[in-house]
Amino acid sequence: MSRAVLEVDLEATLKAYKRRLEESFGERLVSLRLFGSRARGDAELDSDADVAVVIRGLTDSEREQAVTLAFDTWRDNGYRGPLPSPLVWSQAQVLDRRRAERRLVLDIETQGIPL
Repeated sequence: MSRAVLEVDLEATLKAYKRRLEESFGERLVSLRLFGSRARGDAELDSDADVAVVIRGLTDSEREQAVTLAFDTWRDNGYRGPLPSPLVWSQAQVLDRRRAERRLVLDIETQGIPL
């Protein structure tokens, strides 16, 4: 599945979510990727949109903030399209999981769609 075939509502929500993350975290936002069934193209109508968010120097309160921003963005977009479901990690957590060859991190990096 390429970015060109993302549903219009999902694409609008993800663009707005990325803007909010950039406003909140600036250059500390390392990456944002759509993964899971929406990225593979086998999502059901009621599937959420899994989004991997990597932020350098992430704190627990910032993790909560990034999750809240996803819901707020979806709400502000009129609840149209699938709900973004963020998996928020620090850059250090991603590096640790990559070294441990954790399947989820490897799948996100190889199959996820950069946003």
